[in-house]
Amino acid sequence: MKNVSFFLALSFLIIGFSACNKACFNPSLEEEFSKQNCPMDCSGVIGCDNKEYCNECLANKVGVAVKE
Repeated sequence: MKNVSFFLALSFLIIGFSACNKACFNPSLEEEFSKQNCPMDCSGVIGCDNKEYCNECLANKVGVAVKE
């Protein structure tokens, strides 16, 4: 029974985290920046998905807004 409870708790955590990342995805940003040539400077920014991107343009290119 403990294994089942652990598995269910782990499943809910995984589903919850993946849902958060999907909520962060912005298809209009991805469309707007899809054909743009982004600069290759890598100052480092954090996206709304809490992942690090080299710059805001590259984050937007994959549909992720940058945290302020």
